[in-house]
Amino acid sequence: MKARAKRSKTASVVRKAAEARAAAAATRLRADNRALKKSVKALMIRVEKTVDEQGSAFSWFQAAASLEEAIRQRTEQYEQLNIRLTRELESRREIELALKAAKELADRANETKTRFLAAASHDLRQPLSSALLFLESIGESSLVGLDLDYLHKARVALASLSNLLDTLLDVARLDSGGIEPQYGDFPVSAVLDRIVPEFGSVAHSAGLQFDYVSSSAWVRSDMHLLETVLRNLISNAIRYTLRGRVLVGCRRRREGLLISVHDTGVGIGAEHLEAIFTAYYQVPAGGRARTTGIGLGLSIVERISTLLSLSREVRSKPGLGSVFGVLVPYGKPRGRSRPHAARAGDAGRIHSLAIAVIDDDPGVRLGLAATLAKWGHRPIAAATATEAVVQFIGADLSPDFIISDYHLAGSGKGDAAIEEVRREFDRAPPAAIMTSDPDPKLHARARKQGLTLLAKPINLPALRALLERVARQ
Repeated sequence: MKARAKRSKTASVVRKAAEARAAAAATRLRADNRALKKSVKALMIRVEKTVDEQGSAFSWFQAAASLEEAIRQRTEQYEQLNIRLTRELESRREIELALKAAKELADRANETKTRFLAAASHDLRQPLSSALLFLESIGESSLVGLDLDYLHKARVALASLSNLLDTLLDVARLDSGGIEPQYGDFPVSAVLDRIVPEFGSVAHSAGLQFDYVSSSAWVRSDMHLLETVLRNLISNAIRYTLRGRVLVGCRRRREGLLISVHDTGVGIGAEHLEAIFTAYYQVPAGGRARTTGIGLGLSIVERISTLLSLSREVRSKPGLGSVFGVLVPYGKPRGRSRPHAARAGDAGRIHSLAIAVIDDDPGVRLGLAATLAKWGHRPIAAATATEAVVQFIGADLSPDFIISDYHLAGSGKGDAAIEEVRREFDRAPPAAIMTSDPDPKLHARARKQGLTLLAKPINLPALRALLERVARQ
């Protein structure tokens, strides 16, 4: 990314220099032409004056010879000026062609990078999802001592890997300039209630207390981009808090809702509070983070906040902790939402559901089924919708919930698979789509179809909370 930015900057400098040279050459030529016209005019006036004064044939001859020599000299100058102008114009055309070729090459490289990241996103998220699901399916009650500690450490490590992958993909999307905010009014709890349980589980595995106070306030922003900002702030708080507590909460202000993340972590010196929002900057101090980052999380917060016109706030003291927040404009409420205080990661016992799991990847399919079974549900895992229907009919069951991967084998799509299962039973159970595709159009289409979207790797606490709500309905 640095190399591409450097090439873009170099091309811009070359283009500006070429334009400046061409403009200067044109200015010089115009000045020289004006001077030539003045010289010819002055010569004509002088000849006319000489003829008028002397009036003889010889004087006429001298004047004509003098004028001929002056015109010859000026004609040579004019021809030289034309040659120089022609060269300057040819040079400018060559530079413009070179710049056009460089831009086309950069665009092709950027398209190739985008396709690679899209493929890498899917290919990396699949095994990561499987690993997280299999870890979740392990029964903690049978583990003690170091084994339980290792399980918690593995969860934290995989959560950090997932966060790093999300960060790299966010940076790629920002660099490509392909992000257009989709503004809308929504309750802030629609974002926080979904993402907080995920981090609550990670914080619990890291030995931290993690609290969350919800809010009934409505805000106006891009829900997905605001979620990205909050994920980076919460992730950073957990990474730099070695012991103590992390709190996520909201505060109403006249100009908007301040969403803040408080921690009792290592803190940051005042001299670093602005620099930490630049890419790759890390506060120089050894052993201050739980896991090693690459210094991109807060730069993403800064870039998205600028894109959404959000004000950011930060307060920190070394050894005492930090507070990071963003001020989001209020939105227009379309319904009622009740605030509640909860400790993230707490989950009550939920009723058993018959759940169809459709995924052509065996690792994700079996891992999710094992996790659902651990939670007390009755999963039926299949690679296709037809296979799922056959298994449900064979077990004399009808599905209470359907979970399908979006991209299935043979160009199949998850929403079509869900509809196929629904058609075979008397009622249409609620359903969710799993995907690693960040395309906003896909997200909008899923919401329009009434489908819940589960980003890979799956947010297991959020999925558990979703199933609890379904079981209570």
